Amino acid sequence: MPPSLHHNSRRSHVADWERTQKARTWRGQGKLLFIAFLSLLSYLTLPSTLVLTYLLLAEPGGGWQLWTLASLCALLFSVILGTILSATTHCALCHGRPLLNQRCRKHQLSNKLPGLTYRASAILALLFTGRFRCMLCSTPYRLGRKS
Repeated sequence: MPPSLHHNSRRSHVADWERTQKARTWRGQGKLLFIAFLSLLSYLTLPSTLVLTYLLLAEPGGGWQLWTLASLCALLFSVILGTILSATTHCALCHGRPLLNQRCRKHQLSNKLPGLTYRASAILALLFTGRFRCMLCSTPYRLGRKS
């Protein structure tokens, strides 16, 4: 009996063509890169805001007011604008929001690094490789020109 017809087979429900499909070009790449930049900015400004707030509280006359305010403004700007832009970015196939954290079930082939969210994993993959998978339908996308 072939392994595909055997009941106790441990194969995934994901088809082979789905694992090997070619990456599609993402439309609106500038918006995608801007969302990735805002996410990176929010990941960097959160710890700096916390440290600067601690320094401001520990040493009130130390001149940390301007730095703390600038860091807090950058954090709020990046989180709010990044969330708004992520909510308006849709996958071309499933019409989901691949760069917005949602409580829905994620696809088995979507990118997920240990200790990070699906969104953070997709953004890091986008920044370092120029490719990412939609976390909802697992369609691979890439940056660049249409082939």
